[in-house]
Amino acid sequence: MNAFIKLRPVDPDDEPFLCDLRAQVDSERLGLRYWSPGSEQMAQEILALQFKAHSAHYRKVKSNWDTKDCIIEFDGQRVGRFIVTQDAKVVHLADIAVHRDHRGKGIGQAVIDATKAECVQSKRTLRLHVDPLNPALQFYLQLGFRVIEQKPTHLLMEWAPPSLQGKKLYFPPGKA
Repeated sequence: MNAFIKLRPVDPDDEPFLCDLRAQVDSERLGLRYWSPGSEQMAQEILALQFKAHSAHYRKVKSNWDTKDCIIEFDGQRVGRFIVTQDAKVVHLADIAVHRDHRGKGIGQAVIDATKAECVQSKRTLRLHVDPLNPALQFYLQLGFRVIEQKPTHLLMEWAPPSLQGKKLYFPPGKA
């Protein structure tokens, strides 16, 4: 890829883009495009509620962790969102979403590869949660993530830098 990818902090002017991006992700996840004709109003209301819920969740996360909340730009155009939380041992990929018009260009992989490079330098693991039915699960497996915990609603996945591979890395909550 020869195009230029840039991460920059989210600003208030990004809200309409973020609302549209969240609607894309949630409509795909919830299968809203398959709903019966005439249910568009209900679908829009559900998507608006989902955006509010995610916004409230991220505000809470950002108040409790060292967080980077970024817009992904590709050749100067907003194409996605990237949120990580971190501490001294772990970088947690809280959210990554690429606009459907820009998927398949290697943007998500480039952002995750850059994050993995930061983890190598800082000797930290990279973790994320993913719904077991999310098609991104295969993408994360291809990038070297492994499942370290399985719940009915999500999987906890981890990628470890080579310097940490083979060491016990996962500490259950409250045991780190």
